[in-house]
Amino acid sequence: MTEITSAAKLPAVSTVRAGHGLVRKFMPWLLGVLLLVVVALIVYPIGRMVIASFYQEGAFTLEPVRAVLNSEGIGRVVWNTIVYTVGTLVVATSIGGLLAWINERTDARINWLAGVLPLIPLLIPPIGSALGYVLLFDERAGVFNAILRQLLGIAGNEGPVSVANFPGLILVSSINLAPLAYLVISAAFRNVDPALDEASRVFGAGHLRTLRRVTLPVIRPALASGSLVVGIMAVGAFTYPLIIGTSAGITTLPVYIYRLFSVYPPQEDVAITLGVMMLLVIQVAVVLQMRVARSVHRSTIAGKRSSNAVVRLGKWRWVLRLFIIAYVCAVILPLIGLVIGSLQPYRASVLDPSTFTLDTYRSVLTNPLTQESLLNSFTLGAVAALLVMAVSAVLIYSTSRSIGKGGRLVEGVLFMPASIPHTVIGAAFLFTFSRPPLILYGTPLLLLFAYIVAFMPQGASAAASAVSQSSKELSEASNVSGAGPLRTLVRVVLPQMLPGLVAGWVIVFFLAVNEVTASALLAGLGTSVVGHLAVDFFNNGRLADVAVLAILVTAITATVVGAVSRLASRSFRTGVPS
Repeated sequence: MTEITSAAKLPAVSTVRAGHGLVRKFMPWLLGVLLLVVVALIVYPIGRMVIASFYQEGAFTLEPVRAVLNSEGIGRVVWNTIVYTVGTLVVATSIGGLLAWINERTDARINWLAGVLPLIPLLIPPIGSALGYVLLFDERAGVFNAILRQLLGIAGNEGPVSVANFPGLILVSSINLAPLAYLVISAAFRNVDPALDEASRVFGAGHLRTLRRVTLPVIRPALASGSLVVGIMAVGAFTYPLIIGTSAGITTLPVYIYRLFSVYPPQEDVAITLGVMMLLVIQVAVVLQMRVARSVHRSTIAGKRSSNAVVRLGKWRWVLRLFIIAYVCAVILPLIGLVIGSLQPYRASVLDPSTFTLDTYRSVLTNPLTQESLLNSFTLGAVAALLVMAVSAVLIYSTSRSIGKGGRLVEGVLFMPASIPHTVIGAAFLFTFSRPPLILYGTPLLLLFAYIVAFMPQGASAAASAVSQSSKELSEASNVSGAGPLRTLVRVVLPQMLPGLVAGWVIVFFLAVNEVTASALLAGLGTSVVGHLAVDFFNNGRLADVAVLAILVTAITATVVGAVSRLASRSFRTGVPS
């Protein structure tokens, strides 16, 4: 009876194996097609914009470059961009480096900050952070200035503090970009043996001399790499120069490109040529950053770790802890400005709580355009995050497990948009998809494609981390027991990767909902999103409306993120065998 049963099962086993063979046979082709689609989505619009800048009427030309050089005020715009980028690079790297040193090498470390610091910029949308500082520190109608004038008895309606200048713009940007430098520099501190510092102090060197003569030279490559990362982000920054720079009369290249597309008639040729020139400059910086990043690994010095190498700061420990607390407060401070600014019916040089009203909330919430923008932003953000994580996870997992080769190619494609400013992505998509053969301008699909390209690196990074958490041995055991690749993926691999994939979805969703740069260029009457609407409100002087919009987005996003994370955590606990 047993033999008959076994014989009856043989065809089913053969069929299953044949199905497994078909999956393995066609899987590389399917992955190749998926990778080609991702490459086309990134390369086609960028490439078409680059070609259009230097190849016109069937011949190579530099006429667009000459048109850029002859543009009115372009010299001042370039100079502003250089000053802003260099200033932000120096200040943000200094803040991030000091925070890294405090948390990795001194007894002033605040344990919870080490894990929270990289996530702090996600607490408030960039446009909300920039506007919050303007509402607090505007020279005439800033809430903080109004309170200071009342407390100190300062006559007049101006001062004493202003954020509408280069120092204010650089400081606000640096506060939000410092965690990027912190990530790179703190990793270098962890990789370098602290016994070197200890040996320096044993031979009589003080803390400052040890820092200057031993620690900083060893982590110099990491400092350079972190600085370049911040510089690349600063040169393509749009939100802070738009919100703060506009009132200060400071125009940088991303804002200038946006305005070239916004004027009538649009100066498209000059705008796309400037975008291409910015892209080329950033690619040079990326190459430098990659070379420096490789030297970070070569400078790693291993050795026996010593807990005695922690720098004992004595009474200075509390000074540095106050610096940490001040930094965290500086990140959260704009929320106060947003809340007060959203309650003021009009901006005044004197703060009068009796005038506070919820009328702005009512007008914004009952505005059909606002409702449409919120719905579009959250829908597109959710779909974009889902597609980004799905594509990234499939490609990275398949490369690491099934194919075994081409990992660098896949990673290079997925991380390629990290070196492309959102201004350039928006300009490329606007130029490419507003004309034949594929006209998508004014449709949700155009914004969806732009979000996928813009945030593919963040999704790929989260997916790579999730894949690294999955056990290869469990997958092999599932295959040995007769489960096919698809069943193994769904029943074994996916539950292990779920927390990392959810974390990636949350990050991409948050970034997509709060995206301003590409949204300001690509959204229109057909499809309005929060970023486009906020810029439109700002350009029309409706700052209270922008504040309400930023608060609403922050609250709704936090609710969605919390609900998804809780649901995923519950599913993970109940769905994964011990």
